[in-house]
Amino acid sequence: MTLEVSVVRDGDPFQLPEWEQLLHRDADRHIFATQEWNRLWWDEFGAGKELIVLVVRRDSDVVGIVPLYRKSDGGKAVLRFNGGIDLTDYLGPVCSRSDCGDVAAALVDWLIGTDIAWDEFDAHNLPVPLGFAESLVDHADRRHLQFKLDQEETSAVLLLPDDWEDYMSRLRSKERHELKRKRRRIGREHSDARLRTGTDETLEIDLKTFVEMHRGAHGHKRHFMRPDIAGFFERVANAFSSKGWLRLDFLEIGGRAVASTFSFEVDGRLYLYNSAYEPEAARLSPGFVLVSMVVESAIGHGLKVFDFLRGPERYKHHLGAEPVPLNNVRLLRGGS
Repeated sequence: MTLEVSVVRDGDPFQLPEWEQLLHRDADRHIFATQEWNRLWWDEFGAGKELIVLVVRRDSDVVGIVPLYRKSDGGKAVLRFNGGIDLTDYLGPVCSRSDCGDVAAALVDWLIGTDIAWDEFDAHNLPVPLGFAESLVDHADRRHLQFKLDQEETSAVLLLPDDWEDYMSRLRSKERHELKRKRRRIGREHSDARLRTGTDETLEIDLKTFVEMHRGAHGHKRHFMRPDIAGFFERVANAFSSKGWLRLDFLEIGGRAVASTFSFEVDGRLYLYNSAYEPEAARLSPGFVLVSMVVESAIGHGLKVFDFLRGPERYKHHLGAEPVPLNNVRLLRGGS
């Protein structure tokens, strides 16, 4: 078995035909590994960074693509996965789980032998079940590269049953009681409360509503939606809407949105990427109720997985999701 790594230096690396082929072969593929997501993030945040896309071949067969960028950070040349840390919930190579060991070995060999200057490889948001973080550490250790491995966060994933009644029966009694109570209260106090899913025709106004709701929120959410972040959400929304991947959902009372979710629906999975609610409606738990409605809608549409993505928020587990740990691996050149 021969592993070879080449660096894409010509053309558009996000148009590599092997990229899509690898995704189709990967049963664990996720939205953040797509060419579309990688291009959108790079186009918005690539300034001041150098894109380095590696193609890994095993006996001439492409088994992995490793999209990286290099940036000066605190006087060091740091390599990270394209997609950044804050906006891309899952990072890593584009490859199948069965090939991640070979891709990790090839990446480590490339890091040791490349003439591209680097001081640190800082790999965040690596899902533990996919095994890449552990393979990366294993091969780094074999090649005597200094490494650090930390669990930095968790995501939360819910496997969806075939119907809502089955879903409710799987919740613990306390969580089931609370969900029913909160949904009944909104229905009792606001009989016109409803879930509305956006369409291509309503996209522009729906995006404006979502962004304004964020900016009117308290705490971190209020400051999160900077102009560049809002621009990125708009880019993603327009690109994914044209592919049928976008879901913008709203809990409306009296025709006015009091909670919103920004999600992606691809390959039988729904990814809950972001959400917000009106602070004055907080006593009704509108965000929680809306997410439960989106879960119900996903079940009704026959989806198999509801991915709540990163973050330790308790409501995810109250709705039945299970934690998935994410690792950060840092490799240091020269043992520094």
